[in-house]
Amino acid sequence: MKFKDFQKLNQKEILYGGLAIVLSSGFSAWALGKFIGFINHKKMERICTRKRQATIEAINNYKLNHQPCQLSQDLQKQILNGSVAQIKQLLYEGKTTVQQTVLVFIERILKVACSDKLNIITEINFVEALEEAKKLDEEIKQDKNVINKYALFGIPVSVKETFLQKNFDSTFGLGVNCFKPAQEDGIQVAQIKQAKGIIIARTNIPQVAMTFESVNHVYGRTKNPWNPSRAVGGSSGGEGAIAAARGSVLGIGSDIGGSIRIPAAFCGVYGFKPYSGRIPDYGEAKISLATQGVMQLKISRGPIARCVDDLIVLTKVLFDKEIYSKIPQQIKDPYFEPQQLGEFPDKKKLRVGYFDIFNGLITPNCMKRAVHEACQALQQQGHEIVEFKVDKQVQSIIANCFLKIVVADGGMRSYIEALNGQKFIEEYDLLVQDSNTSLGIKRFLLGPLFKLLGQKTLLEYNYNSKVDVYQYLVDSAIRKQANFAFCQAVVDQGIDVIISPAFGLPAVKHGGSKELAFAALYTWIWNVLDFPAGSLPISLVQNDQDLEINGQQNSMDLVYRFMKSDLQGAVGLPVNVQVSALPNKDEMVLRVMKEIESVVKFNSKHPYPELN
Repeated sequence: MKFKDFQKLNQKEILYGGLAIVLSSGFSAWALGKFIGFINHKKMERICTRKRQATIEAINNYKLNHQPCQLSQDLQKQILNGSVAQIKQLLYEGKTTVQQTVLVFIERILKVACSDKLNIITEINFVEALEEAKKLDEEIKQDKNVINKYALFGIPVSVKETFLQKNFDSTFGLGVNCFKPAQEDGIQVAQIKQAKGIIIARTNIPQVAMTFESVNHVYGRTKNPWNPSRAVGGSSGGEGAIAAARGSVLGIGSDIGGSIRIPAAFCGVYGFKPYSGRIPDYGEAKISLATQGVMQLKISRGPIARCVDDLIVLTKVLFDKEIYSKIPQQIKDPYFEPQQLGEFPDKKKLRVGYFDIFNGLITPNCMKRAVHEACQALQQQGHEIVEFKVDKQVQSIIANCFLKIVVADGGMRSYIEALNGQKFIEEYDLLVQDSNTSLGIKRFLLGPLFKLLGQKTLLEYNYNSKVDVYQYLVDSAIRKQANFAFCQAVVDQGIDVIISPAFGLPAVKHGGSKELAFAALYTWIWNVLDFPAGSLPISLVQNDQDLEINGQQNSMDLVYRFMKSDLQGAVGLPVNVQVSALPNKDEMVLRVMKEIESVVKFNSKHPYPELN
């Protein structure tokens, strides 16, 4: 258009023309952004496929030269079901060698954990494990007493994919982290090796390790050994699954919102989250720079196993001053000083508190039953059982705190920056959507709507959103006050230990983590409080009555409707409880877990699935 023609246009025409240009430019920019995002995601998908194929190729290459285990079927079964102490005894008596023991677990992994049946393993370490086993067998020939000088001598161990291990990736389920192996071991891997444990495999996690469904674009979805249609939990989901599948003797996971205890609960095994002050702040890869700055939630690292004794063994290794002193100086945490796991408290009669409802979220009958059965087990041993009570406002603050911290940056930016163009798995859809919703919309639109429609649970967690630095500091101060009030309630009531549900319901169906996120509040409260906490199996879901949620049969509350839908078909799944105590009372938690286990005898009553 010539300038003189432009002069002839009236103001209205100029305005419309300008608006058209702006809109077309905006659409073009939006379309270009979407196209670039699509290209980046496809690029990451190709990398993920290559990484997965590399794992499959490594497994197939190993199979070409695999030498079958020479032990009898009875002895192999004894090893697969054995504890650390039992396997070490077999080594001491000469009934097996370290190499043959490692082969037993390698064959188990090849049979059930690498296949599509369960899809637990991300990478294998079989060749290196057998080489190490050969060296340990030579040490036994020189002096068999060496077996008892090291806590994990010859014991096959698995590790969560996020732990730093030389020559292995910590992908967090993201293409951008594939083919970037660690240059040296992290603290926990080094500690396991110092104790003569043999790392045989690495296990699956959720993408970015912040939900309780272990699925990602690199390694796919892990399935529950008790029921393949159910999730294994997260983020240490692969560790829970491999323990239940008997693919390793024990393993190590990490926990910032239930990531050890949820997999333990879903898979019917044992998990322990130590008080964070007794675990170094380093040892795992970091998902992003921003997530390293989260100070209000302290990550902990601890064991997952098939008995409390094995939790104790690995906890001692992680707490051991001598072992820590021997790991390379460059990987140590300069702000950390180990505190040994001490003798268990000798107080004869404990005052045990319990609750089966927190912040109004009602659990199904099976979860309540497990809590009361655990309490009965302790009562049989002479302990006093009382209901633990704490102010409802304190419960609300603590229950909301985890979500407040996760969404505080607005739209989960701390995790999106790690994606590098890759898409979130669908399990994060509702969380991302919620974190992108402004507080104004939540307060003035969604709040009144939830109230009108009787959505009590959604209303309770509706006001967590992006905040500025000032509000973040205010929220942090409120959280500290609530934590202090909770601790004071424990002290005032003379409580030594607390028994509570391990989760809001048994193992959820695949995809259920989207709608059932609030069920995790039973685990994340102990992260907010930074209490040491353990999870152990008590029973199995017995019948349909076990799956009822008292008082919610005809509820319009969407959360309970989702729960009831997910509970269909849950008969036969394991049911765990949690044991927790005040900060730095790890010994008390482990002692009480051991006492419950000795009465309940879950392992003898409910053998782990054969998976033939």
